[in-house]
Amino acid sequence: MRSKSHLIPMVLAGCAGFAAQSALAGPSGYPAAPPPQGIYTAGTVMVRLGASYVEPDEDVLSNSQSFIVDDPATEDVEEVIRVDVFSQVELDDNTTWYFSAVWLPIEHFGLEIYYSSDANHDATLSSSVEFTGSFSTGIGDFDSHITSLFANWYPLNPTCLIQPYVGVGISYVNIEQEFLRPVFRDGLGSSGLLDFGSDLGWTAQIGVDFNFGRNNGWQINASAMYVNAQPEIFIGYDVTAQPAGFEDPVFLPVRVRDDMDFDPWMFNLGVGYRFSF
Repeated sequence: MRSKSHLIPMVLAGCAGFAAQSALAGPSGYPAAPPPQGIYTAGTVMVRLGASYVEPDEDVLSNSQSFIVDDPATEDVEEVIRVDVFSQVELDDNTTWYFSAVWLPIEHFGLEIYYSSDANHDATLSSSVEFTGSFSTGIGDFDSHITSLFANWYPLNPTCLIQPYVGVGISYVNIEQEFLRPVFRDGLGSSGLLDFGSDLGWTAQIGVDFNFGRNNGWQINASAMYVNAQPEIFIGYDVTAQPAGFEDPVFLPVRVRDDMDFDPWMFNLGVGYRFSF
């Protein structure tokens, strides 16, 4: 009976040890796999370099001016006529490069600095002059530079290899200034001044990261951005009009200073690298 009393505590101890091993084991009795490693945790940094397609608004400027003129061939003002001149400036699309860096201070939230440089836009001036007709001509190419600061939200679990996000922020747009371009009409040449300014506006984006692995820092990034920007534009050129009954054409100095609707959509595709401090 004494040996039996010693056996009972030994069996209970063995059962306890077996239960502890079973708790640490997987369904087949093997040790349970550790939980996936988070890759979008506090302190994560991502740097990216890639291509950006910049698509400004179709009509960045539409303006109409009215001139009250009389026949320059007469000494006295015998009759005055109103002449309307319509001006339109268009910028084409262009592909350039971009760089961005993201830092996550906490899980699910990140701060991103984005820079797109030297998007080269060909500018076209279209003008319609009452009594004379219309013309359209290229007036040069101009580079846009866009710098943005975003606050991004990453909604999925930090362990996910495919990580979508949305972001909002502010954007500074600058277009190179003070260009003197020739403006031609029917072989009669005159110089025209086209000057762009800069603007600070809001921006928003949606994107996704495709990570190659939890232990592999390389990733592919795709994003679409909208920038609300109305930098100032100044355009000056000269035209002539020949109203009915006028012996000589009249000279019309067209001068427009206004905010243009640059408002580009930007589509980005780049390669990035992820690391943590």
